[in-house]
Amino acid sequence: MGKNLKLCFLVITTICYTHLFAQVFDKPEKKFAVMAGANVSNMNFNNSITSTATPQAASWKPGISIGCLVRIELMENLYLQPEYYYLQRNGDDKSKGIKYTNNYLSLPVLLNYNFYSRFAIVAGPQFDLLINARSTDNGINTSITHDVEERSIGATVGLQADVTESFFASIRYMHGLNHIGIGQRSNVKEFKYQGISLLAGIRF
Repeated sequence: MGKNLKLCFLVITTICYTHLFAQVFDKPEKKFAVMAGANVSNMNFNNSITSTATPQAASWKPGISIGCLVRIELMENLYLQPEYYYLQRNGDDKSKGIKYTNNYLSLPVLLNYNFYSRFAIVAGPQFDLLINARSTDNGINTSITHDVEERSIGATVGLQADVTESFFASIRYMHGLNHIGIGQRSNVKEFKYQGISLLAGIRF
């Protein structure tokens, strides 16, 4: 009996030691990342109650994005990926000749599915909160923060690729779900956002 107990103790000790050894020497998963990149946005003034009979041509304008994300494993190859970043969106109302620069705090809540080797699909809702907004009309730059609806809600889908263990790149399309009003009372004009983003990030 004594020999059997010693053998069991030796086996249990070996298993525990091996598990602890693996925890110490395995590389920890990199869950956090910082990212930056460029986006192009279109303020789509068509298909709203304020639209005119004549469709307005798209006007895609460049902007910047910078922020961070956290990746939380839900199951094998599937992650929850909430993100937090500063987003600059520029656009035009060609019917009035007015240019817009709108800055947002952007909060996408994405699912990240690693479907093949280093490639993943990301998709989910995107919630944006207006920080400030400005318009340029005939060379006159004006703050219109209080004239622009604060919230923007969209749906995002894209492809993410791990270039190395720490470095990744992502391309995404965002389609606005709610109409955003500019102006006050009877002078309000509504639009929906469309956007394409190209981002690069570093995990740590």
